[in-house]
Amino acid sequence: MKAKEIRGMSLNEAQEKVLSFRADLAKERAVLASGTRPENPGKIRFLRRNIARVLTIMLEKQKKGEKIIERKEEKKPAKEAEKKQKKPEAKKTEKKKEPEKKAKKTGKVSKKK
Repeated sequence: MKAKEIRGMSLNEAQEKVLSFRADLAKERAVLASGTRPENPGKIRFLRRNIARVLTIMLEKQKKGEKIIERKEEKKPAKEAEKKQKKPEAKKTEKKKEPEKKAKKTGKVSKKK
């Protein structure tokens, strides 16, 4: 993907492109990790470079003042809501330990002459 093509996209389109590139990269890395030979060994490098290229151009656009329009559907639930959904863990009771006996001192006793 060339820089001219990326610059012609809106920030939202570029962001979607990054997500698709990252998904492809994850698949390629999974193929590599499984021990099988990838069909195109240079594809991982190609994907990494494209992700970097798109992110760089997105940053340039954001510095110029263009904004990303966030969709309401994509937002994750708030952390507070997640905490409320989790069940509290039962308190663990610790067994009382008996006091340890003092160890006897062992060592050389010097004799006085």
